[in-house]
This record gives sequence, C-alpha cells and structure tokens, in this order.
Amino acid sequence: MAWTVLAGGLVTFPVAAFGQDVSDEQPAAEESTGLEIIVTAQKREERLSDVPVSVVAATAETLQASGVIDATDLGAVVPGFTASTSVFGPPVFSLRGVNFNSFQASAPPTVSSYIDEASIPYPIMGQALFLDVERVEVLKGPQGTLFGQNATGGSINVIAAKPTYSLEAGFRVDVNHWGETNAEAYVSGPLSDTLRARVAAQTTQFGGWQRGYFLNDQKNGDQNKLAGRLLLDWTPTDRLTVALNVNASYDKSEQQQAQAFLFTPVNPAAPAAGPFLSYVGNEPNDARDADFDLGYDTRADSNTVQAILRADYEITDSLTFTSITNYIDTRFRSPHDQDGTAVPMQPALSKADIESINQEVRLAGELADGRVNFVIGGSYADDDITEGVANEYIGYTGFPPNSPAEWRYDLTQKALAVFGNVDFEIVDGLTLSAGARYTDTEQSIFGCTFDGGGTPGIRAISQAIVSGIDPPLAAAYVSGGCITIDDGPPNFSFLPVFADQTQKEDNVAWRGIVSYEPSDQVLLYGAVSRGYKAGTFPVIVNLFNSVIQPVTQEELTSYEAGAKLTLADGRVQLNAAAFHYDYKDKQFFGFLPVLQGALVTATLVNIPESTVDGIEFDITAEPIDGLRITGGATYIDTEVKNFVGFDFAGQPLDYSGKEFSYAPPWSANLDAEYEFQTSGTIRPFIGGSVTYRDDTFADLGEPASFAMPSYTLLDARVGLISDNGWRLSIYGRNLTDEYYWNSVASAGDGAVRFTGEPRTFGASFSFRY
Repeated sequence: MAWTVLAGGLVTFPVAAFGQDVSDEQPAAEESTGLEIIVTAQKREERLSDVPVSVVAATAETLQASGVIDATDLGAVVPGFTASTSVFGPPVFSLRGVNFNSFQASAPPTVSSYIDEASIPYPIMGQALFLDVERVEVLKGPQGTLFGQNATGGSINVIAAKPTYSLEAGFRVDVNHWGETNAEAYVSGPLSDTLRARVAAQTTQFGGWQRGYFLNDQKNGDQNKLAGRLLLDWTPTDRLTVALNVNASYDKSEQQQAQAFLFTPVNPAAPAAGPFLSYVGNEPNDARDADFDLGYDTRADSNTVQAILRADYEITDSLTFTSITNYIDTRFRSPHDQDGTAVPMQPALSKADIESINQEVRLAGELADGRVNFVIGGSYADDDITEGVANEYIGYTGFPPNSPAEWRYDLTQKALAVFGNVDFEIVDGLTLSAGARYTDTEQSIFGCTFDGGGTPGIRAISQAIVSGIDPPLAAAYVSGGCITIDDGPPNFSFLPVFADQTQKEDNVAWRGIVSYEPSDQVLLYGAVSRGYKAGTFPVIVNLFNSVIQPVTQEELTSYEAGAKLTLADGRVQLNAAAFHYDYKDKQFFGFLPVLQGALVTATLVNIPESTVDGIEFDITAEPIDGLRITGGATYIDTEVKNFVGFDFAGQPLDYSGKEFSYAPPWSANLDAEYEFQTSGTIRPFIGGSVTYRDDTFADLGEPASFAMPSYTLLDARVGLISDNGWRLSIYGRNLTDEYYWNSVASAGDGAVRFTGEPRTFGASFSFRY
C-alpha cells in the first residue's frame, strides 16, 4: 500500500482506491510514488509537500471509508470544516470559522467549489461534484489571487478521475441498514490513438431514517439521486490537449425535515397556537424524530447540467496557454415544513434557477532554468438567477390564517478579473511568491414579495400598515399582487413597489509568500494574503423596500506561518500552522427595525470589524508496516469587534466580543487502519476513526436557544482487500448513536434544528478491472 503526506490536513493515498485509475502509460505527473502526491492547489502540478499553503487532500478511498459522499460530509476528514443545512435547504460551508450563514441559494459562498478548476459558483450546483473522483483538495485561507472572489474561507477543489490509456472498468455498491443504496460505476479507455474517454454514473436510492414521533408516524428520507459524467481527452498533437467534461444530475429525494424544539408563538391566541403548543413536553429526543404535516410531499425536484471545455496548448516547452469554458445550469426545488411539527403552519418550497457562464484564459510558464514560475490571465463570470420561496403560511401566528406568499426575485452576478502570480526561487530552497487579482463586480436585483391569495391573506398586513398612514392606499394591495411597501427612501409613496437596484464594486486581492526548504524533509513558510467575498442582496419575505439593500463585499486579510516536516525516515509527516485573520465588513443575516421601530424585519448587514486567531496541526504516520495513522486538530478563536445591531424583537444587541456562528473552537479527527500482511492474495484490514466538534452557536450573538453542544462520533470498519481488484468492507458509523445537530434556525413561531444521522451499519463492495 502506498501512502502519502498531507499539507495542513489529512491525506492517505492507497493505490487501490476506487475511482482512482493511474495507468502505467499515463504521464508521470499523474503518478504517486512513496511519500508524494501531485496536486494542483496553485493551478500547476506540484508535490503536495512543496506547496506553501495549508491544504487537505483526500483520495477516493479515504472519502469512501469515511462516508463522504458530498461536500457536506467533508468535516469527517477536514478539521476546521463544518457544513450546516439552512432552513430552506441550501448548505452553508465554513472553514476556520469563516462562513456566510444565509438560507439564500444565490448567496455567494465564503468557501468556493471547483471541479477540475472549473467553478461551481453556488453550493446547490454541486449535485454531481463527488462523482468518480480521483481526490479532493481543500485549501484553507483566502484563495482570491488564483481562484477569484468568494473564497475568503478557502476552496474545495475536486479532481475527477481521468480517462485512461488502457481499458479499465470498475464498480462500487454500498448498502446500509436503513436500506440506502449507493452504487457507482465507470468505464475508461482509448477510442483511438489520440482520443480517450471515461463514462461514470452514480445513483443513491431508498434509506429513509426519519419517522414521525408525536402526531403521526410518517417515514421520511428515501433518496432518489442520479448523476452521470462523460469525459473526453483529445491530444491531436504533442502540444495540444483538449478535455471535455459533460455531467448531469437530478435529485428527487425526500428532504430531511427539521425538528422543532422551541415553541414561542407570536400570537398565543391564534387558532394554530394551541395545537402547536401541545408539543411542549413532547419535544424530540432522538435523531430520527421528525414530525411534519400529514401527507406533505418532501421530495425535491432539482437538476443540474454542466459542460466544461478545457484546452491546453504548449506554445514552447516552458510556456502553456490554457482556456477553460464552463457552463452550468441548475434548477433547485426543496420542500421544507418550516415549523418542524405536524401542525399545518409553514410548509414552504424553496426555488432557484441559476444559469452561470464562466471563461478563464491564462498563460503559465517558467524562466531562468525553472527558478521562476509564473501565471497571468483573466476571467469573466455571468450568473443569472431567479430565486424565491413559496410559503403557505397556513397557521403561522404572526400572519392572519391562510396567508400564502411567495417572494420571487431576479438577480445577476457579474465579475471581470485579471490576475497574475510569480514564484521566484532566489537561491536553492528559498522562494518568494507574489500575486494579485483585480476584480470588477456588478450585482442587481428585481422582484417583490407577492400575495398568494387566501382570505384575508398576507396582503392584509400591508393593507393594515398603509391604512394607518393613508386609508385609500390599502386598495393598491390586491390578491396575487406585489405587497412590498415603498417606505423609501427616496419616494415614500407607500404603494406596492418592485425592488430594482444595482451595486457595483471592485477590489484587489493579493498574496505574498516566503517559503524555505533547507532539505527535502522540511518546508517552512510565511504568508500574507487578502481575499474578498462579493456583495449581494437579501432574498427574503419582505414587506418593506427600505431593507432590500445590498451588503457590500467583505474583506479578509490573513497572516499565516507554517511548517511541514518529514520525520523518522519518512514514516511520519508532521504539519503545523498558526494564523490570524483581520475581517472587514463580514456579512451576516440580521434584523432591522422599520417604520421608526414600529415593526422589525430580517435582512443582511455588514459587521465592520472582526478577527480570527487559530492554530492547527496534523500528523500522518506509518510506525510499522501495514499500520497507518492520520490525525489533525484545529483551534480557532473568533471575535466580533465593536458592533451593535438588533435582535428579532428590534431591541439593540451588542455583538462585541461574541464568537462567529458555526465556528467551534476545537475540531479534531483521528483515523487508524491496519492491513494484515499475508502470503496470499487476500489481506484483512481493520480501522476506525474519531471526529470531534466543540460547542458553537448557529447564530451570531451567542443566543442560548441557538447553542450547538459539542459531539464526538466514533466509526469503525473491517474488511478484505484482494490483489485481484476487489475490496469488501463492513462498517459502523456513529457507533454510540450520538444525538447531535448541525444547524439551528428560526422558524417564526419558534426554532428548529437539523440533526446528524443516527447510528448506521452497512457494507461496501468494489471491484476494478
């Protein structure tokens, strides 16, 4: 078994990993030998141990053994990474405490995602991201210079398994005791002397583990996902390579439903308040508990199509031109019973349609006998988005009964950028790196919150508000019409109005790195970098146009120092880093009083200043033949500086000194596996892992009801590996049946949480030809 180092994270590189085909005839740059793995963290192929950036690299087999099937599961192998589920479905990723806690599908992330260097602009577009992968590289800290904006926390770079020079095929089937079945298969090989192809498909079916526990006993959670990918690699000449990646996926799974745990109706006298309050004393106490409206259809209806065309032309032996054209189109439909009970109150359907086009061109090369490596280029991105939520508001006590509404907005995100980076090895082992990216951005919004009918309907709220100002104005708010009030500035007409705004900004992201390798076993580095996350507009139910204001771009400046050490004759790899972040204009979801404090509404706001301080370390060791141990831990101290905002009641709230949301101070992972050495062709193995996450909060201000207690997950696995290409594994995950949750959200009349999966047993079998 070959194994490898990690850089700022955990890495294993078993050569028998499913989805990881390295043909003997392929270029040496794609091979792994000894302690090394080739990565593209800096948009060129390098040994992972030579990269002066904090990187976690995980192979296909590592992901499979840890139960990682999409980006939301990466916390199992990446200390400092968390993923939460927002109340309307879109995931929120956090690295080293840096995140944007918003339920908007169109919210630019702080942790960006890529497939073979092609952008996945929004997390909901990554349905097929982990199909047939070779490895995943998670870069920590701002990555704006090479990867662009919206990577202030870091980036997730997925490298797909590539077409091979000889015929190869394989499959994997995984079944757990809930009945969930995940199957993946691929075929790869040459079509001609110059053309190679790879076809892969994956499906996940069945497996519902949620069940009603109080007012009904409905089952929920059956999966229905399908993804496919076609890769073509064409090399018509020795200097030209053209690669096509076409992938498509759909998700019609039953969506996980939230658990209600806090019951505070806005209007205790409302008709639905009594049945809702019957849950007091009957709160859920198990991960499986999930009441939702009887007969409610929880199935998603989402799909994504993506096409990536990449061309690499070697102008000379030391100069390469690269073009990456990326088109991606996503339909997202995610139903959630927002109140988390079986009382008909707030069933809602989140909707988003996103079309994204991205073009990047760059020149990369080397000078001075390889002592200087450089890249210069430019990129353009254009995203067209329609997003909203249709909420029935059947019994929400803050509105009249039967007040359906839909907020629907058309948004655009455009970005034009030029960038460059230079690495200069001044003397043997000492390298200076410097880079910068200028980005010009534009965001726009057009839309409204619409009445959905019903009597008296949600329009009655707008009618009541404007009637207190001028009674005839109420007639303008009609069934099915726009109910957003023009409360200024500048007009103050108090008539229905469509939000229609544009925001333009620009920025310069940059980085500087000094790295020193006194020997092949030691790398020391220090880095200073700055990255930006684009501004955006709030897409929420909104009766007041004055709060549909953009948040401006946020800025993060990082100071980091680290070391990567190879010890004990190559049997131990130790890495450590310390970092400090200065954060300006951090975006977060908050509240604002309107109409001179008479009412309160939700919106997005900027926090002027905040900081993150942290340390992290990791170790990979093979103390004896066959035993591999990997472990890592991250500690962070996040703090909002002087800032006073408002709580949900419109009262001033001092956030100063409070920690970030979804930022557990400690996070750690430990994994060990022993492969028994035998004289035959079949070798047994046994392994296990521990994952720990510290206490944190799901909202800024450290509200007690949004507290998320610490948890520890224990996993184990045992199986057989054959030299004939097959692998059998039996596993158990969350063996102690830890009851934990990964997010908490306000639900109007209370609060809900999304739990982690309960104890699960299963088996996996894979075969490669």
